[in-house]
Amino acid sequence: MKYCASCGNEAIATMVMCPSCGHRSFSDMPNGEVQQTKTATVQAPSSDNSLNAGSFAQTEYIVPKDWLELPVTPWRRYAARLLDISFLGGIAFLLISIIFYSVAPYSADRFFAIFENPSSIIVDVVLTTVLSCILTGAVIGVSGLSLGKIIFGVMVTDHNGNKIGITKGIQRDLAVFLRGLGLGIPLISIVTMYVAYSKLNKSNSTTWDSEKNYRVWHRPSSPIQYLLNTLGIILIIIINALYRAF
Repeated sequence: MKYCASCGNEAIATMVMCPSCGHRSFSDMPNGEVQQTKTATVQAPSSDNSLNAGSFAQTEYIVPKDWLELPVTPWRRYAARLLDISFLGGIAFLLISIIFYSVAPYSADRFFAIFENPSSIIVDVVLTTVLSCILTGAVIGVSGLSLGKIIFGVMVTDHNGNKIGITKGIQRDLAVFLRGLGLGIPLISIVTMYVAYSKLNKSNSTTWDSEKNYRVWHRPSSPIQYLLNTLGIILIIIINALYRAF
């Protein structure tokens, strides 16, 4: 008999992955401490980064119970990103247009007339992508989630399972914009997304998360999650259809 090194559950000797948490490491002895830490309040070093005894402060652990780090779900993460770009990118453009027209309506007319030209589609995609990343990063920073991540079951936290904050959230999403989405430029993004996909499958983390020691959690696959995935895809189609209509 062997035991999962992550959750401590019993596993059959021939298993290569824990059926409970997806972890791939096993031990010959049960890990009782792991079971206790699943429900315990996470502690992190205080702001002065001191490691002296008694210097650890209580922090807010925001990861829902039973959410997993493994196995990674690259397609759900990509779909969540696509929904956030479609939804939050549109909101960001709307906010900018309201402010622009209220301050300088004539200049706003000239600026937005650029996007009526079919040849400006790449500029439109790049601006929409970068604006959505800034807004998405801020939302993730304060909650760990966004609309896309709620639906597709993805959450981003620091290494202790806490919120990463607005500034770090925006910095993370700008790194995604540059290294994962290739500035939103269609041909370049294909290459950068393939590289990011390969890195994620190989090491279970992307470069922008591993460098900052961020952790990405996933809602376990289930019939409900499959239904949410379908709903998310439908939302992406509807939102983009509405953009084309207007």
